[in-house]
Amino acid sequence: MDDAVRPSKEKFDRILSESYDEWSSHLTNAHKTRRLPPSSIDLKSLLERTPSFLGYGLVFKDTELPFTCVERESSRGQFGLLISGQSTWATSHGQCCLEPKTMSLDILLAVPNPSTVEISNSAPLQEWPGVDGISNHDEGNYISILFLAWAYILSARWAESLKHASGHQCSSNFTHKASQLATGSIHHDTIEIDIGHDAEAAEAAWWGAILRSGGGWEITTDYKKKKYRSPWSVILSDKANMGIAGGYPISKEGPPSSGAALEYLARFCSRHRLYGQCSVALVAALYIPLLSGDSISLPVPKLALHYGPSSLSQKSSNLVKEYSEFLSRYMMLSSNVWGMRSLLSSTFFNGEVECNLVSAWLNPIFAITNPLVQGEKPLTLAKVLGYRQPRLASLWLGAIVVGLANPTIRNIRIGLTATEFNAAAWTGTHQSFITVEPGSNDGQMIRREDECRLLFITACDGYTRPPIHPWKPFGETRLLDAELAVQQHAACRCHCLKYKTWNWNLANGETLEDSGISLMEFGGEFLTQKHKENYYAIQNGSHLFSQVASEAATRGIFGWLRSTGYPANEKPVYRHSWIDIESSDDDVDINSDSGQEDGCQLFVSQWLSRVN
Repeated sequence: MDDAVRPSKEKFDRILSESYDEWSSHLTNAHKTRRLPPSSIDLKSLLERTPSFLGYGLVFKDTELPFTCVERESSRGQFGLLISGQSTWATSHGQCCLEPKTMSLDILLAVPNPSTVEISNSAPLQEWPGVDGISNHDEGNYISILFLAWAYILSARWAESLKHASGHQCSSNFTHKASQLATGSIHHDTIEIDIGHDAEAAEAAWWGAILRSGGGWEITTDYKKKKYRSPWSVILSDKANMGIAGGYPISKEGPPSSGAALEYLARFCSRHRLYGQCSVALVAALYIPLLSGDSISLPVPKLALHYGPSSLSQKSSNLVKEYSEFLSRYMMLSSNVWGMRSLLSSTFFNGEVECNLVSAWLNPIFAITNPLVQGEKPLTLAKVLGYRQPRLASLWLGAIVVGLANPTIRNIRIGLTATEFNAAAWTGTHQSFITVEPGSNDGQMIRREDECRLLFITACDGYTRPPIHPWKPFGETRLLDAELAVQQHAACRCHCLKYKTWNWNLANGETLEDSGISLMEFGGEFLTQKHKENYYAIQNGSHLFSQVASEAATRGIFGWLRSTGYPANEKPVYRHSWIDIESSDDDVDINSDSGQEDGCQLFVSQWLSRVN
């Protein structure tokens, strides 16, 4: 290294080249075909140890549980409803048995207002590109229609889940109006949706309600004399002009269950031969809680000229039934709004990169993705990000549909990454060096990354919260200078942080345990590959050699590591311009009690205030 903190030119250039090789290869592959890879519509790959929302399916039908609910006011002055739980993590796989570690997490349960859905010609994904390996399906563009259907289905399942929660009174209502477009009232821009002449009255009423401008349905809960809506509640903008075609009588049928609505959706997808679009619409709907209260712009529907049942229609119906089985697992991911952000951020994470080399890793990524963002090439962007982490490819495509991908990438580019260990465990992804198993040491020195892991695992004073900074620190620490807990357990070589289970907190002091479900089918082909060939020549641009990201990452993780002060022999590191952590003119005793760094908490609070 050139000094105590900055990496050597050789190290920087090596990581820069590796990053450019890998990401340029993804771009090359993205240009080879217009179609999307199959991973872009594979939602099952998201489920690793994913619990069920409110323990749906784990308790008997008539069981009532006193879930712990908390009201929280957002930055907009509105009250939302959160429900609490905690995950349990094993901390040892050897003879030294530290107690399991728990991490508390609040899940979004209800919101005060629905999100508004706009139909726009400028929304992303106006044209459906198709999916490799799937033919004779998905002609036209039905994503907006399917999105509205999934929003209802998720809300209906939410109400059914709340039947087990004491203190909640759920209700579902339709606005009963004519469910079809009246003859003579159809404007030139009216979109007529064909649900089939054999549709039942209840089925027609449902489609009429979810396609009604200004809102045609409402699913709510009354809790402590306040009315809350499902986190997946939406209202179609008054400017939208859609409805079902045909002459269906006005029906007084009530809102259907999630199961009945899924049957209606399955028939619709079979009739219009929809497969990939059905999957994308579902994953896009999973972002509604994260965008709670905001307007969501979706593409204008384009109806296929040729459709109808075929020998492949059963494939569409089976897909919807498959999603029905795992719907509550997807809802759990969706209601962890910070976790959804963290999963997108994890695509850019590389556990082998040290904090002072983050710029070398990230700069080529943004050199490749920025032109796609600025040039409005969402499909190419979706493929590049999907090739990097196929397990999360569907999440990126959904984020692109709801307009979340570009601002997320911009936030990551300026250093606003997100980590949430539970979401990572539930999807089998990596977001932080903390969850990697510690290495060995010689009894004299310990790698700083291992020191960080042991500090958090042993919950030393000031280290009860995990670092929000995902990048590992460089270098080593003398064991004699480390905290006593680190000295005690450094030689064990068995400590780790492994997810075990999720528990819902109940007001009576008990818990409801959910060990999750795993549907992982991916093998080594979905692991990040290293590429030796240079697909693009590295351009000589100042942005490629900027150290801003490295400086921020280094300051962040070293600030967490030495939140209570640093030993004298680390003075060159901590008085370096990148870090410059000084509380006085004198060296601070490593065992002094200066409290937890406030910056991390402020960072999270500010970002969450924009989500709530």
